Amino acid sequence: MSVDLHETVSATELVRNLSVLIDKVRISNRSLYITKGSQTVAELSPPPKSGLPISELGRLLESLPRLDDDAEALLTDMDAIRTQGELPENPWD
Repeated sequence: MSVDLHETVSATELVRNLSVLIDKVRISNRSLYITKGSQTVAELSPPPKSGLPISELGRLLESLPRLDDDAEALLTDMDAIRTQGELPENPWD
């Protein structure tokens, strides 16, 4: 037994209620099938999600270049910046 996960709407109803139906798809994040007669003719769906799924984070981090010898130099530079940088007690002075 298959379950239809998509709601359907007639083309006529879509024309009459376009703004409401777009909001429904946007809020529910689910597609809406558009029918003409008894035939499905189109699909109104939310845009694909952008970004990287968390399951891919490990692979991304492994693919980044290593600092190797530059890591020590970076730490030294950052320590120097922290110790030499002076901020006024009151930035409004």
